[in-house]
Amino acid sequence: MFHKLHIQMTMFCTIVTGSIFFALVFVCMFLAANSLKTNNYASFTRQLNSALIHLKEQNTISHQWLNQLQKNEQFLLYLYDNNIPLCYQSYHSTRQEEILKEEAVYTARVKHGIDIFSGNPGNITKHTEFNFTSSNGQDYYASAGIIPVKNGYLSFIVLFPLARQHIQEFKLCFAVCITGLASALLLFIFSWFFTKRMIIPLENTRQRQADFIASASHELRSPLAVIKTGLEIIRKTDTSSETGHFIDLMAGETNRMQNLVSNMLFLANADSGHLPLHKEKCQPDGLLIYIYEKYSPLAKKKQLSLSLNLTEEIFPCCYCDKEWIQQVFCILLDNALSYTPSGGKIHIGLKQQKSFLVFSFADTGRGIPDNEKTLVFGRFYRSDNAHSDKTHPGLGLCLAKEIISAHNGRIWVEDVKSGGSCFYVELPVYKCNG
Repeated sequence: MFHKLHIQMTMFCTIVTGSIFFALVFVCMFLAANSLKTNNYASFTRQLNSALIHLKEQNTISHQWLNQLQKNEQFLLYLYDNNIPLCYQSYHSTRQEEILKEEAVYTARVKHGIDIFSGNPGNITKHTEFNFTSSNGQDYYASAGIIPVKNGYLSFIVLFPLARQHIQEFKLCFAVCITGLASALLLFIFSWFFTKRMIIPLENTRQRQADFIASASHELRSPLAVIKTGLEIIRKTDTSSETGHFIDLMAGETNRMQNLVSNMLFLANADSGHLPLHKEKCQPDGLLIYIYEKYSPLAKKKQLSLSLNLTEEIFPCCYCDKEWIQQVFCILLDNALSYTPSGGKIHIGLKQQKSFLVFSFADTGRGIPDNEKTLVFGRFYRSDNAHSDKTHPGLGLCLAKEIISAHNGRIWVEDVKSGGSCFYVELPVYKCNG
């Protein structure tokens, strides 16, 4: 499913970003092509005006100037002195150029209304510029006109080939196409890895949901089976003592199942960001004293040494939901009591580190391997040695982590030098006024 989604997202990102990119590229190419045409036409008119000024000012036209003009400016210049072509053209024009000239003269007369052989224009120079395409498909900028001189007038046809401009336009289009294809490939590669990174959290979330559902189903199946079996036995037996035993058993499993469902609802609220917190200023040493007094009898019953170490230092307040924080401490002490063997020790401590209060819960139990120190805060996670313990379904530390995270704190576990583990809870301090 995610592989198909990955392909679809990749194609979507590539098409959308590629369309925007190509639209911008083609706009830039259009503007560049227009700029190229404008520059070429400006060059043509500039060179044309320079040539016309020279023709007006010079009494004689040298062959050397004509050669230089047509060589440097890439002009094809045809001049007529009182409708008589210059001798220069007879020596240098080919038959193909003569045909080209005649086509240009015809186009100027028929399509643009200027006849260079119409006679003396008086004292005014007349000329017009136009685009011209020859019979063999070549494009030119053209100018046709008449210049008054002392001995009559000069008629001219100027042709400026656009072959170089077309080559430049082709190179521009080719470069844009190659760049576009390369960009499309790069966009596809980028989109492939980018969408892959986007989908990884979705895959992980879906996998966690699947694991959560499977684990919850497994945990709920056991108490439901006990309740079902108890009901069947009660239905078949008439002995009150035996009936009472199975009723007590079913009540215990019902409470266990109720706690499990409550914990799962809590995690669901935490995932959706709707964890209800009622924060207030609390004295941290008071929280620990309450927990110590609550668990001292149980520790004594299990032949465990439970100690609380509080210095004479006055600790600042912490701003927290008192009941939820006490719930975290209960989870940590329940685990310590469950996994610490008889005769072991459990130590509760408190210290301040800069702007944080650090609560510690150390035990002399079997400890937690390094590869499990992060996993123990996962949902329904239990070590291999704890799988048979039905009183700890593997949600306690996960609940504790969610509660502490909601308080902008953190929780972690470290080894104790003498053996066992120590869980640390870090909460930000709140400076009490007065």
